[in-house]
Amino acid sequence: MEKNKLSVWQSACIITGYGVGGGIMAMPYLAEKNGILMAMAILVLSFLTNLVIHLMIADISIKSGGKSQIVEVFSKYLFTGKYKKPITLFFFVVMALVMFTNLAAYISGAAEIITDLIGVPEIVSKLIFYAAAASVVLFGLKAVGVSETVAVSVIFGVIGVLGVCSLFNISNPLNFSIGQPNHILAFFGMAMLAFSAFFSVPQAVKGLEADAKKVKKAVFLGLMNNLVLMVVITICALLSSTEVTEVAMIGWSKGIGAWAQIAGSLFTILAMITSYWAISLALADITEEQIKKDKRICWIIATLPSLLMTFLNLGGFMEFMRIGGGLIGILIAILVIPAYRKSLKDEGDSTLGNKCGTFVQILIIIAQLLMAVGNVVPV
Repeated sequence: MEKNKLSVWQSACIITGYGVGGGIMAMPYLAEKNGILMAMAILVLSFLTNLVIHLMIADISIKSGGKSQIVEVFSKYLFTGKYKKPITLFFFVVMALVMFTNLAAYISGAAEIITDLIGVPEIVSKLIFYAAAASVVLFGLKAVGVSETVAVSVIFGVIGVLGVCSLFNISNPLNFSIGQPNHILAFFGMAMLAFSAFFSVPQAVKGLEADAKKVKKAVFLGLMNNLVLMVVITICALLSSTEVTEVAMIGWSKGIGAWAQIAGSLFTILAMITSYWAISLALADITEEQIKKDKRICWIIATLPSLLMTFLNLGGFMEFMRIGGGLIGILIAILVIPAYRKSLKDEGDSTLGNKCGTFVQILIIIAQLLMAVGNVVPV
């Protein structure tokens, strides 16, 4: 177990890494359409909602022994009877397709940046990013935890420098008007997605040896890291961007200066690679758990399809992110609350005490359904 043991901060960084490269980079583009006050209110609401959801997942994961991945956890509490195996397999396939879509988003988004930065064809950029991202995952949980810790530290450093510089390069007033309903829903959907690290929670539980106190601390810190990054990136990008672009760092760094464009490009690639690490690690472990094949075969299954998807021209960064986010919202809305309730019935008291009663659970379901709608409405 020692080879997979993580510190609280390493576990938190895996959770942070899951969301930092996706929704965070899209936040300013959608925030501009909603006004800064509405955007900040939605961010806080999304943080609190996701904190509860992730703690629920941590609770059922701990009760499952602390080693099972999320498919196996749901299988234990929800998929019973003679159809247990086919239902579990169906959920595994659907979940894998959703995660492939998210991984494809990071490859597409990073490839665009790499192409702009060094001038190679986009297909070469995709291969460069894939090789760098997928290779770390092959070495397992500890390697990803250490890599995420280093990457998140660098991310905070770069964002701190760019944030300070933004205060000396203000070119746009903040918008205080309220956006249209579809824009509000779209921002809420992307904010919920940006905090989502559902499949990384069992990784944290495993790395912390199912220590409930440490797991709850890691979940809180991981999501709080993302909240801080979202607030800083959103406000600074709105203030300093020459143009608020879909991938926020492009317009934001141009508004500061030439050096910031290079720093911004490196940051964006780093942010997306942390997400790729976290998601593909979870998928590789889930695949190994479900099909009982060699680790290297499961690694290929978990990483290669997302690369192939980007060659089919099915969409770019925003399209892949919103599709994947909507599907994740539906999956979690359907399964987390029933699994949590069943775990209470089978295993007894929750590690969360009485903080997640029926009323809170209903609010969580509503929020997850709104997330799913928000990620498919036109903007």
